[in-house]
Amino acid sequence: MKLTYFDIHKTSHLIEEFYHISYSKERLPFKTIMIPLGFTGFTYVYGKGQKTCINNNTTNLKGLILNGQFYNSYEFMVDEVGFACGFNFKPTALYKLTNLDISKFTNKNHFFKLIDTELSKKFEEICEKYNQNFKKLFEEVENLLLQLPLIENKNTLAIDKVVAIIHQKEGMLSVNELLNFIPFGQKTLETQFKKMVGLTPAKYIRLHRFLNLMRQYENNAVELKDLIYMYNYYDESHFSRDFKSFTSKSPNQFFKEEYVIVKEALKN
Repeated sequence: MKLTYFDIHKTSHLIEEFYHISYSKERLPFKTIMIPLGFTGFTYVYGKGQKTCINNNTTNLKGLILNGQFYNSYEFMVDEVGFACGFNFKPTALYKLTNLDISKFTNKNHFFKLIDTELSKKFEEICEKYNQNFKKLFEEVENLLLQLPLIENKNTLAIDKVVAIIHQKEGMLSVNELLNFIPFGQKTLETQFKKMVGLTPAKYIRLHRFLNLMRQYENNAVELKDLIYMYNYYDESHFSRDFKSFTSKSPNQFFKEEYVIVKEALKN
């Protein structure tokens, strides 16, 4: 398995990361869990043999896949040599580009052509045309994204502000604290945030805190026991409950395994 990230040049307001991932014969069959990473995104899967298992439902992936926000882990398997490329969005970008209710795709992978045939075809043509030159492929994806109209209004501005505050505080705040920064109440915040981001504010805060801790740990910045208290977990059992909720594993089980994709993603 080889995971490569590519530079973002013109769409940093929309794109979190561009990537290419390949699976060689030596690593097959390949199986891992995928944990929530706080992104929505598109993956273009070339060939056969890549599949997900979510809540005991297995899906064979091919073509352009919309990845919703995830709040739980799922299994990912590869049993044939192949590769994929993809791009993950900033929290509200997919909503701004598509005007879709992002919460409808939470904890799911969807064939995007069944959602928006015309837009899917545009991305698919780029992915097929430049499948041997991924630097060029992502340049063309950026050009396409810049041509698409964006939904931007007082609500998107407010939710972007809320997301920025959550990131600035590294997930160490409450939903009530967010109300001090927006021109509407908690019910509207909950509704708008879930529609644009895919999770409720409380779930996004909880996930973002967990991911910040995990990134610090995977980059060898701080010992795990110190991070638990740095990120305002009451104690190790509180952290373990969050850990199992997001990864389906205990900390001991998780760190004993490779889970290469997850650990590489956390280091990026």
